[in-house]
Amino acid sequence: MMVRRTSDYKAPGGKLVRVRMEEKNGEIETIRISGDFFLVPEDQLSKLEKMLIGAPLKARELKLLVDRFFVATRVKGLGVSPDDFVQAVLTATVVE
Repeated sequence: MMVRRTSDYKAPGGKLVRVRMEEKNGEIETIRISGDFFLVPEDQLSKLEKMLIGAPLKARELKLLVDRFFVATRVKGLGVSPDDFVQAVLTATVVE
């Protein structure tokens, strides 16, 4: 069964990371990330979203995936870190 989840996570630096996603069987089915942060280069956010599709909603696996993404793409987060994206996904709550 598909479950919709949402979170508005405030990073320690004060930036907002908003996640809207659908989860099925403990894995990310669809995901949209937005907020008042910046990634450089800017086009990497959609690539991060695509990479997360099919990922299990488990802290360790998500952290490995997101960390690898930031290293492989050399993307820089302005006001956010890879861990902020992981926390935003993990704190997403079910939407009725």
